[in-house]
Amino acid sequence: MKKFINNILLSFTILIMSCQKEVTEITPVGVLSSDLAFSTAQKIETTTLGVYNDMQNANFLSGRALIYVDLMGEDVFDKGNFFGTLPIFNQLSNNGIPANLWTAGYTTIADANRSMAGIAANASKLTANKAKELTAECLFARAISNFYLINFFAQPYVSSADGSHTGIPLVTIPFFSNDPTANQPRATVAAVYTAIIADLTQAIGDLPANYPTLYSTKTRATKAAASALLARVYLYKGDYANAKAESQKIISGTYGNFALQPKPNGAFGPGNYQTSETIWSIPNNVNDNPNTNNALPQHYFPNGGRGDIAVSSSFRNATTNPYFAPDDLRRTTMLINGIAPNTAYFYTNKYPDVATRSDWAPLFRYAEVLLTYAEATARTSTIVDPDAVVKLNLVRDRARVSASQYTILSFASKDALVAAILGERRIELAFEGHRFWDLMRTKSNVTNKVDSDGITLVPLQNFGAQKSIFPIPQLEVDKSAGILLQNAGY
Repeated sequence: MKKFINNILLSFTILIMSCQKEVTEITPVGVLSSDLAFSTAQKIETTTLGVYNDMQNANFLSGRALIYVDLMGEDVFDKGNFFGTLPIFNQLSNNGIPANLWTAGYTTIADANRSMAGIAANASKLTANKAKELTAECLFARAISNFYLINFFAQPYVSSADGSHTGIPLVTIPFFSNDPTANQPRATVAAVYTAIIADLTQAIGDLPANYPTLYSTKTRATKAAASALLARVYLYKGDYANAKAESQKIISGTYGNFALQPKPNGAFGPGNYQTSETIWSIPNNVNDNPNTNNALPQHYFPNGGRGDIAVSSSFRNATTNPYFAPDDLRRTTMLINGIAPNTAYFYTNKYPDVATRSDWAPLFRYAEVLLTYAEATARTSTIVDPDAVVKLNLVRDRARVSASQYTILSFASKDALVAAILGERRIELAFEGHRFWDLMRTKSNVTNKVDSDGITLVPLQNFGAQKSIFPIPQLEVDKSAGILLQNAGY
């Protein structure tokens, strides 16, 4: 993960020569003394960049977090039983998967909080703008960590009328591992969402629209990245008016110019990580985590990779995925057959770089923003909104062959339009960590889900089922002395 810091630092000429040794030999942020970590402007920035390493953790945003969301949906299946009982909603409270995810998320929050405190205490060593910018990067990291944690460990916002059900600990102070001050009770889901929105709103005001290099602009927090996350947060909350307004800012060019690539697979694979469609990604390379057991291509790609995760018949079949046309270009650019011994299975081609494990994790793409705007617009309208249809067509048309282009006459009601947009999200954002949470935020059941053999149907998973969310790691519950309560059913 140190390689990630090095790559970003190379973007800044003042750091190229002077801090290479310090970065590669840096003491982990969690044990840095404040005197060392915040003694100079250069070290303050280096410490802040360490928060990106936390997000890049193999069990967090560089791969596994996205994979877990997909595995709980119906579009893929765990062919090799690598992920145990997670895909069939039968984890135990001492399972290592939620424990590792919880630790990675709260490590990011801890380091972001400590960095913000250090920046505030040493603001005189930075320009006012630089202090705000670095703080905003930490706010973004804290916000995205809270967003993933709240959706993994708590029922969706829409599970109660006002989000008043139990969420996760909301920690806004600096803390270290096993620090008593971090032993906090679980806040409500609404409180966590409010905190996320506040962090992102402040971050958008202080983040840059871009950095000196394209690499940094696509991998460090920017106004567009924070805005894309904020639009997603509003969508998950069911606040469609704000989801529309926030996504509109990106579409209108307020935070930079973004556009879809001409081909459906144009934002994936070597050479395509820094396109106009990419808003923010977690970069990876041969020296980074995730390793051979964690990388996206290792799990998803069969030819040279592990090929653990195969594409289900539920995704490929027109009956169970009616918006996926037989000649949709994404069938040929996104799906491939495995080679022996996996010739009977289909896989995704979004992460093909098995050799160097360098596929970037696509956290925010312009296609998602267009679909968020389309859905939010459709839901807030009283008619079949023509602008929502236009944005839906922008995404669908680049993969459409013989199917007719949508018009307002294609839909009998606004609900029919919403259904088509959700269907398009399922296809366009497949294998990027969206499907299961899209089902949850729309109060849908998980149906037509197959077990590890790719044939046997898993029992229907109803919306609101207790094990649709992860258990709070039992170790965390035990050491909290009764402060941290376990999720029901575990």
